[in-house]
Amino acid sequence: MADAPGEDVALVLLRALPTDVAGLILGRLSGEVAERLRKRLTTGSPAPATGNELDVALAQFFDLQRIADRSASTGEYRPVAPAPSATPEAPTNPVDGLRTLPPDRLARALEGEQVGTIALILSCLDPTAAGQVMKRMPLDSRAEIAMRMTKLGARNQVLLQQLARAVTEKGRRLGDVPPEPSQEEVITNLADMLRALPRAERFPVIRKIESADAELAGKVLEKLSRIEDLLKIPDRQLQGLLAKLDVKTIAIALKTVNPTIRGKVTSNMSSRSRTVLDEESELLGDVVSSRVQEAQAKVLALIRKGEEDGEIVMEE
Repeated sequence: MADAPGEDVALVLLRALPTDVAGLILGRLSGEVAERLRKRLTTGSPAPATGNELDVALAQFFDLQRIADRSASTGEYRPVAPAPSATPEAPTNPVDGLRTLPPDRLARALEGEQVGTIALILSCLDPTAAGQVMKRMPLDSRAEIAMRMTKLGARNQVLLQQLARAVTEKGRRLGDVPPEPSQEEVITNLADMLRALPRAERFPVIRKIESADAELAGKVLEKLSRIEDLLKIPDRQLQGLLAKLDVKTIAIALKTVNPTIRGKVTSNMSSRSRTVLDEESELLGDVVSSRVQEAQAKVLALIRKGEEDGEIVMEE
């Protein structure tokens, strides 16, 4: 590294910076040089620079900066004085700034960053805070981040301060930007919107989605049906639906529903079936939410099937 060409030194430093900071630097370079560096950054998966390599690269960078600061006319060294500030602020440690960011904000600020950068940033946090950020990282990158954290070596404090400052500023800018909704939230929101339409107007939309993405349409249909739809099924049709379900499934499905829904169901059962249902509910005791959701999914699947077959016509 001591005799490495300038572009090799630049690559070491660019790979260690947050993606947005590296992009800003590349944007200040000439087109040919920037394009060449971008190509080298995006091709292959080079091993991360060691702490010693980063130290050497930074030393070369600051040597060049000192040379650039020399007066062309006198050849004397003239350090650049900081611009005077009308309201000087007390110096702050950028690493402390990292620790003030909530875990979800910090995780968003680290999106798109290289694994080495993420590992270095997480190593500055206490284990609990780092764990909260880690669980917000993509599943397929967590193991690599953890492995990289065990091989960081001696920290380069100059680089660490620069990274911490850039990530902290990015995280603070994200404070006013709402997070992007997850795929699950998008599907739920779409289902909520379709439920506002009359039932007859929902299915043309679903069929259009299905023609483009059958899997997505299936997920929307699942979210479109709710257990409270039982209240909209006419009594005779509900009795036919209940006849296709075993009492245990009904008992589990009704565990978390409000009394109105439970009353609608039990009023369409025979007195003997109601007695069995009450006994089954008592024997079940507390039921985990996953089992309740599974039982309700069976009920809702039968409702959708009944609608498709014309056996169930919901009341608006």
